[in-house]
This record gives sequence, structure tokens and C-alpha cells, in this order.
Amino acid sequence: MNEKIDKIEKSKVSQKPTQYLEVFKSLIKKVSSASIIENKLIKGAELRNKEVEKHKNNSLKISVFLGLFTLLFSGVITKNIILSAGISAGFVAVIFVILIQIPLAKKRAYAKKVEAELPLFLLRLATEIKLGKSFSKAIKDSCTEEGNVSQEFKKIVQDLDKGASFQDALKKMNERLASITIRRATSNLSNIQIQGTKNTSGLKKLAKEMLLKQRIESKEFSGKMVVFALVFIAVSAIVPAMFQSFLLIGSYFMTIQFTALTAFIIIVVGFPAIDAAVLFMIESKTPIFLKQ
Repeated sequence: MNEKIDKIEKSKVSQKPTQYLEVFKSLIKKVSSASIIENKLIKGAELRNKEVEKHKNNSLKISVFLGLFTLLFSGVITKNIILSAGISAGFVAVIFVILIQIPLAKKRAYAKKVEAELPLFLLRLATEIKLGKSFSKAIKDSCTEEGNVSQEFKKIVQDLDKGASFQDALKKMNERLASITIRRATSNLSNIQIQGTKNTSGLKKLAKEMLLKQRIESKEFSGKMVVFALVFIAVSAIVPAMFQSFLLIGSYFMTIQFTALTAFIIIVVGFPAIDAAVLFMIESKTPIFLKQ
């Protein structure tokens, strides 16, 4: 009887290390496995990569399709296969680059719009944090006005409600916008949240620096606007008048090869196109915060 008891106790003792080993293995597996938030972030990155690849493939298909039409059209005109193939290949490359750059240009333009609205938003947010509110509540109360920056910070609140950490939500915002100015602001917010302090002097200082930068850009643009206005007046009024005077007076002294149709096209189509180009240049040089 005693021998049986001893055997049972020995078997229990021998089983304990194996039980501990299994528990340890399960703990390691839980710790090493990605959390739900991490899985969502990884899945989001994979989706973004898939969208980029899909956009590249679609751009390539469109450019090749247009290139085939260019090949046929240039082949009919030039009647030279090698020349038409070269023109078509160059056209495909240009269209592909343009289609690839369009989303990047839109992303940069959107980031500029967010940057333009950011200083006033940061000042509101600093006031809300100073009142002792949590970051989620402070951001919600700061997003009362409509705008691009409010929409971006509303996405941060949505990520926080889903269980993401504040740093992860800010990281996703930085990935969406890819702006150095916004990275500075989010880094400042992250430091305030990690330190658990209500000292928002750094945030206010950053917002004032951004407002000062906008004021300097506004003064520089107002100086350039004088030159732009003179160019526009010259192109839209002085040059067409001089051209018409040259046609009328010069026809008595010189043999001018302009037909009535050519002169009409230059006046009705050419000069308005130049005016539109000058206006487009002025619009492209105008700071975004002055357009809003």
C-alpha cells in the first residue's frame, strides 16, 4: 500500500515540470502573438500596399491602351513603324508617370490644407487640455468647426474608441499625411500625453511659429502679387492692343503674312489662353491658407 502511494506521488512530481513547461509555452505564445490593434494596423498597411499595386496596374493598363491608339495614329501619319513605335513608347511612359503622380499630388495638396488649418486648431486643443480634459475629450471638443484638420483628428478619436493607443492613432495620421509640420505637432502631443502633464506651452509655441510662418508667406506673396498683376495687365490689355496696331499700321509698310483667319485665331484664342496661363500661375503661387 505504501509503495503504491509512493509511486503515485512520484508520478505527480514527475508530471509537474511538464505541466509548468506547457503553461510557460502557452504564455510565450500569447506574449509573442500580435494584439488585435497590431493586427489591424498590419492589415491596414497590407491594404494600403495592395491599393498602391492596384493603382500601378490600372495606370499601366490605361497608358498601354492609349499607347496602342497613339501607335496606330502615328503609324497612319508617319508611315514609319520604328518612328511610330518610338512615339508610342514615349507617350506610354509620359502617361504612366502622370497617372502615378496624380495621387501623390493630391496627397501633398491635402496635407497642405491640413497644415493651413493646424495652428488655430492646436491653440483650441491646448486650451481644452489646459482645462484638465482627457485627450479624447479635448480633441472631440476641438473638432467643433468643419475643416480638413477636424476630420483628421476625428479619425484619431475613432481609433481611440476602437481601442488603439494614442501613439498608434497619431502614427496612422502621420502615415496618411506625410508632413513634417504635422509630425512636429503630433510629436508634441505625444510627449504631453506620455508625461501626463497639462503644460501646453510647447504646443502653443509651435502654433504661434506656424502662424508667424504664414504671416511671412503672406507678405512675400503680396510683394510678388504686384509683379503678377503687372504681367497680367500687360498680357491681357497692352500686348493685344499693340498686336492689333501692328497689324493695321504695319500692313501699309511691310508685307505681313497674317491672314484674316490667323489674326482672328490669335486674338480670340491665343491671347485668352495666355491670360488663362498667367491666372493659373498666380493661383498656383497663392498660399493655401489665403484661398480658404
